[in-house]
Amino acid sequence: MVEKFAERQAMRDPAAGETVIADGVSFENFLKYFAERHTEWLTGKVISVVSNNTRHQMIQMFLATLVNLFLGIKSLGQVLSAGVSMYVGDDRPAREPDLLIILNEHRSRIQPTYLDGPADIVVEIVSPESTVRDRGDKLAEYEAAGVPEYWLFDPLRIEAFMYVLGDDGHYHPQPTDSEGRLVSKVLPGFRLHPALLWRDEPPTGAELIDLVQQMAKS
Repeated sequence: MVEKFAERQAMRDPAAGETVIADGVSFENFLKYFAERHTEWLTGKVISVVSNNTRHQMIQMFLATLVNLFLGIKSLGQVLSAGVSMYVGDDRPAREPDLLIILNEHRSRIQPTYLDGPADIVVEIVSPESTVRDRGDKLAEYEAAGVPEYWLFDPLRIEAFMYVLGDDGHYHPQPTDSEGRLVSKVLPGFRLHPALLWRDEPPTGAELIDLVQQMAKS
């Protein structure tokens, strides 16, 4: 049986060890007073999130550009960058993932200042201060919220995963293909070799466009 989110929360407070800057805040007031700051809403508590490092930024920008080009060519949906809260209920944290991917059929969830409902894909890039949060709390939260895919990239450990939500309601790591590429179930044809993320400088320009065009043909 799939564990209920409340049961998971009882096991560990997602705000534990975080810098809580306000408590007893409704999501509506969070959007009004805190949304423009680097913060997250955890069922009433507002935590301060440490700014990303340059390596994190490089990988995030590469992925955002890659996915945005792919979505555009295939006319599949839209990608949103960090700073947009994903609201999935008053009893669940509203996180601000590094990237949110929303398919066309769910575009109505995109509001001016937040996403009203789960994204189709959530992407997180692990920073030194976010290891427990990204690998533990957020994985359980996105799973409970019904996010179909969770992409987790860890430049510290040189690890990359695409977790796919199974019929049992749990995430399962998606195996790589014969060429060692991660394969998305939600985005048909999207394949990514993790080695591209660990380069000193991720692909740009013609190389990036060629990657997208090759994926779009499949």
